[in-house]
Amino acid sequence: MNEDKYQNVDGLMEAFQQFARMNWRKTTVWGLKPSEVRMLVSLKLGKEREGKKGQTVSDISKFLKVTSPTVTQMVNSLIAQGYVVRSADAQDRRISEITLTEKGEHLAEMAVTKSRNTFKGMIDYMGREKTDSLMELLNEVYDYFEELNDQPTES
Repeated sequence: MNEDKYQNVDGLMEAFQQFARMNWRKTTVWGLKPSEVRMLVSLKLGKEREGKKGQTVSDISKFLKVTSPTVTQMVNSLIAQGYVVRSADAQDRRISEITLTEKGEHLAEMAVTKSRNTFKGMIDYMGREKTDSLMELLNEVYDYFEELNDQPTES
């Protein structure tokens, strides 16, 4: 009886593998790495969400769920390309704020629009009810993997 419970494990693994094979997260967009585009978008959304013009490396790190050194590396690349600027915080000069330039703001807006249109297309394709169910299921799957990552590893 317990085997029936796990009968579809191979199908589930295959469904997840399809996304890895699609390579949809690895292609460059507008000459930037997907991670760099995500950072620009997070700066834009952070600005809209919190009303703050800039974000700290720590803020970005928490939002993107990556390490601060990873964020710093992306920031340096984006500064060199003219998408963001780094400036000292007005209250605490030890803290630097990362802010979108006009060029960065424009690209972030294009990325947000493209992303929203992609997901609107998915809603049109699947329907509202299935999309709502998918959203709930994906959030549960995410929670499961987060719990799994929080468990101590066995040696």
